[in-house]
Amino acid sequence: MNKICFHFQISQPFRLRTYRFFDINQSHDYFDEYQNHYLAQRLAERCYLPANKMMLDLIHKHPKKFKLSYSISGSSIMLFKSYCPEVIESFKKLIETGCVEITGNTFTHSIASLHDKEAFLEQVRLQEKLLKETFGVKPVSFCNTEIIYSDDIGEWLGEAGYDVVLTEGARHILGWKSPQYLYCNPYQTDVRLLLRSYRLCDDITLRFNDHSWDQYPLTAEKYIKFLDHTNTNGDAPFINLYWDYETIGEHYTAETGIFDFFRSLIDKLSANPNYSFITPKEVLKMDINPATMHAPWPISCSGEEKDTNEWIGNVLQQEAFTQLFKLEPLYKKSKNKEAKLSWLRLQGADHFNFMSSKWFGHRFVKRNFEVYPSPYQAFINYMNVLNDIKIQLENK
Repeated sequence: MNKICFHFQISQPFRLRTYRFFDINQSHDYFDEYQNHYLAQRLAERCYLPANKMMLDLIHKHPKKFKLSYSISGSSIMLFKSYCPEVIESFKKLIETGCVEITGNTFTHSIASLHDKEAFLEQVRLQEKLLKETFGVKPVSFCNTEIIYSDDIGEWLGEAGYDVVLTEGARHILGWKSPQYLYCNPYQTDVRLLLRSYRLCDDITLRFNDHSWDQYPLTAEKYIKFLDHTNTNGDAPFINLYWDYETIGEHYTAETGIFDFFRSLIDKLSANPNYSFITPKEVLKMDINPATMHAPWPISCSGEEKDTNEWIGNVLQQEAFTQLFKLEPLYKKSKNKEAKLSWLRLQGADHFNFMSSKWFGHRFVKRNFEVYPSPYQAFINYMNVLNDIKIQLENK
């Protein structure tokens, strides 16, 4: 029987306002309150609330059969608390069913794992504290920002007490191996790795509403045939499907039929004797010997390359990344709580995504909320904010 792991990632940043050079050391309000309020409510209405209701209804319809997991960045949780607290309540109802697992994540959807262990684990610790305060949970599984992973990151997470890590089934890492098996970290062999079947995920994320696709329109019946074909030998136990939650309702609106598709898919899989749903932590109860997977350099869910070029691939991003983490000693010494929180928020992957030239000139689902006319202007705005935060950290 195939074990299906449905996992949804939620990460919304605090978006920066237009912050000019002459604002430095004059104004310390960096974030666009209007835009953050508007987008949080828009996403709540289109995606989070109706999708959560759908998932709750399906859990009740298929008791103990349908299960899923979420990673929710700390920035998203704080946005929900400020602008749409009903979203928090809807997640609490899901957790109360016992069929939903909340995994660990970084506090601000940070790319600190690409810098060093100390900065990364600070983000992990802050997120653990927020999850405990908000939902009363202590995660044992972890889904890093953009499912970034390497041997070192897995080792750090094992030392931090995590038993399961979700990451990408990157072809250049796996070679001839399948992402449908259970793997482990080479240094922390007790850390289990669940690898995303990215082609199956892309059939929905990238192709669901593509009229030129030869499989359009995608139906639940077609998708289950895709699942069947991934394991023709019958010995690969896991199908791990991870998506951005905004795929349901925002990237694809209700009018495209995305809600109907997921509802039908979950109904049919729950009734299919060949499949059963699991949450990530349930692999710990299974008597399966994992194979070792080596990832000597970081992998992610980005593009065909599955690398980190989307965030630190060009000179603008690399300069911003370098200057950001030069402030880490000031962060540790400072008592200015607002400036420290702002520095943590500037680690968010989205800020670096706005500077990316990887997708420039092309529509891409992750850039639905692009706010800068060019990567260079995103960089200038970011550096202006960073320079003021540096002054604030130095002053207190």
